[in-house]
Amino acid sequence: MKSEKLKLLAPYTGVWTTEGKTVDGHIISGTDTYEWLPGGSFLTHKVDVTIGKDEIKLLEIIYYDDLEDVFRSQSFDNHGNIAVSTLKIIDDIILIFSERERFQGHFKKGSIDGVWEQFTRGSWCSSMNIKLTKQGT
Repeated sequence: MKSEKLKLLAPYTGVWTTEGKTVDGHIISGTDTYEWLPGGSFLTHKVDVTIGKDEIKLLEIIYYDDLEDVFRSQSFDNHGNIAVSTLKIIDDIILIFSERERFQGHFKKGSIDGVWEQFTRGSWCSSMNIKLTKQGT
């Protein structure tokens, strides 16, 4: 079962060009890279983007939680932030959620389009729109 679920992550492997815009107008640009660790049980996700003038470097480890039948991730960024998230993949829909932020995106061959939201003052508010385009496709 675990190996079958991990196959859902295979389309994400590779290098992606990332672009978008925050709700307050800051331009997002950079790359996202997804690679399997040896053994194929964990997917690494490296983020190297700028949001406005802010550089974001992040390492995320994604794995399958067979007890809950979801993907989990932990990420660590260059500002000292640590996040724990849950991911679900349903057909072409990608859902990522944690206590303070969530993402809903659509995966199409060679691209991911989506919206990040943050939980602020008791409600969910859109924070940025992004598009990832797989390099070499």
